[in-house]
Amino acid sequence: MWKRLVSLVWATLCIAFAAGCGDDEVDVAENQRSSIVSYLTSSHSPRLIDIRDVPNSMEAKPAFYERLEYNTYRYIASYYDQGREARRIIREGDEVSLTYVAFRFTGGQPGLANVYATNDASVLAELSKAGLNTEFWPQEPLKVKIGQTRIIKGVTLSLVGCREGDTVEAYMTLDAAYEDDVVGVAGDESAIAWFYTIDSVVGE
Repeated sequence: MWKRLVSLVWATLCIAFAAGCGDDEVDVAENQRSSIVSYLTSSHSPRLIDIRDVPNSMEAKPAFYERLEYNTYRYIASYYDQGREARRIIREGDEVSLTYVAFRFTGGQPGLANVYATNDASVLAELSKAGLNTEFWPQEPLKVKIGQTRIIKGVTLSLVGCREGDTVEAYMTLDAAYEDDVVGVAGDESAIAWFYTIDSVVGE
C-alpha cells in the first residue's frame, strides 16, 4: 500500500506516459508562451519587466522576470532581499529542499482551484476545507538533486542560479513541463506554474 501511495505522489511530479508532439502542440506552446508573458507584464502583482529592460528602468529595484531555456519563465520575489548575496547559490549536483505549490496556469493569477500538487501545509488545509481529500498528499519538503532527480524540466531549470531561502515563481509551457514526447498529470496541453520556497541547499 505504501509503495502505491509513493508512486502516486511521484506521478504528480514526474512524467506519466509517452505521447507524440506535433505541429498542433508547437502552436499550443507558442500560445502559452504569449499568455505567460502577457500575464507577467500586465496583471501580475507586482507587474514585471523583462530582465533585459532592467538597465533602462526608472526604478532603482525593478521587479523582473527571466526567460530561461525551453520557454520557462522565472520571477525571484526575494531577489532584492538584504543579505541574499551571502546565501548559498544552487548549482548542478546540489540537493535542494522545497516547499511548493504547483498550478495549472490558465492565463491569470493561479488560485486554489488550479492546484494539482503541493506539500505546503497551509494550502493543504485550504484544499481540505474545500472538500478535497488530501490525506495522502506529502507534507514533508520535496528534495530535488539537480541533474539527477526526475522532475519537470522547467522546475530544474528555474532552480539553478537561485539561492537558499529564495521565494520563486516559475511558469512554463507544455514543452518545458513535459518535454517533446511526454505528458503529465496536469494535462497534456496545460501550461503550469510552480511557486516555491527554497528551504535548504546542500552541496556535494
